[in-house]
Amino acid sequence: IETFRSTIEESFPNIGEHISKKTYFDKRPDLLQEDNRQVDMDVAKDSLAWANNMLWEVHDLAKDEFLFRTKEQTNEWLDNVYDADHTKSQTSEGRLITSLAEDVYSLAGVQLRTIRERLTRRSEALVQAVGVIFKNLYEKQIACRNNFLTDFETCCAAANDFIRMSEQCEEIIGDLVAECNLAKEAQDALDEQSSVLLGLYSGDAVFASQKVHIYIFEPIDEAISEELFSEEWLNELTGNELALTLVKTLEDFMGDLEEFLDELMVGKTLDALVTATVIFYLKNLLKKAHTSNKKGLWSNTERALERIKGDIETMKSYFEDLEGDYPALKRAVPDQFEILDTVHELLSIAAGLSNSTDQDFVIFLQKRIKNIPITKLVCGDLWHLVNPAAEKAIYEKI
Repeated sequence: IETFRSTIEESFPNIGEHISKKTYFDKRPDLLQEDNRQVDMDVAKDSLAWANNMLWEVHDLAKDEFLFRTKEQTNEWLDNVYDADHTKSQTSEGRLITSLAEDVYSLAGVQLRTIRERLTRRSEALVQAVGVIFKNLYEKQIACRNNFLTDFETCCAAANDFIRMSEQCEEIIGDLVAECNLAKEAQDALDEQSSVLLGLYSGDAVFASQKVHIYIFEPIDEAISEELFSEEWLNELTGNELALTLVKTLEDFMGDLEEFLDELMVGKTLDALVTATVIFYLKNLLKKAHTSNKKGLWSNTERALERIKGDIETMKSYFEDLEGDYPALKRAVPDQFEILDTVHELLSIAAGLSNSTDQDFVIFLQKRIKNIPITKLVCGDLWHLVNPAAEKAIYEKI
């Protein structure tokens, strides 16, 4: 139908604007003039316009069915692809990947090529069918992406796979645009549809690369959480050994990250590791507040504050040393570690070892937490660690 309409409109450019004066269901048109020797062009054009318009109504009905079947078929093969076991491998650079990108986009390519071959290059249904496929790809990715993030290596592989899916999607779109004579409106619609899918893949790649921090901190938590802020940490581990254990573990994983991940994603992972380090340290500190007695947690608070300051410097220095290779850390490191510096200063104020006023540092902490009840609880716990008698006063003051 689209080919017929395209041919007719090329031969008679204004036929699409022509409104037929008659209907021809009951009587066929008399195309010849009275002498039966010459074609009556007015009648012929009117007949063509009528046939063109009628067939286009049939086309619209068929298009709805075509788009429905496209959606059903796409959902069926996407279910099969995402549920399948994907071949795992490493590239020559050592990047971890699976066959997910190839499995998805080889079938997507076949589907799009089949549609393109069956429709005219300017077909409205072509762009709509591509939109249906992209929408299904988008929804399936959202539904299944977390299934690929089960441990350190699968997160690395998934991050690389999602980047490659984005690249293959761009490739398919480029081929489609090059081979089809799309109107500007159709081109704009295709760009909008594809940009949403490409944005999803990019965001998922970052999320997968950053989720590795969960699996990196599992062995760190097992190794040092129990001893951190204990009397052994205070009196025997005088060289900030637990913080060094944390840093050494990060170094070990860093070697794997640089091998397994795309270079851009390594930077994103480091951003997450900076934040995760601060959260891990602060979480373990606050947990100790619920085990300390009415006299405070440590036998020597001043020494404990020195240990905390040393831990902070040890962890911070590790990330600062990486700033040359990963410039984004120049912003992330001071921004995140400022929280621990603030906590250290609040502990010093609570212990009476600082001349600063609590108000300024409580306000800064609130700006980062952005939740007054939680800020009150955090400050209460900090005071409980070093000066339990003043805990209620600071809690009421905020």
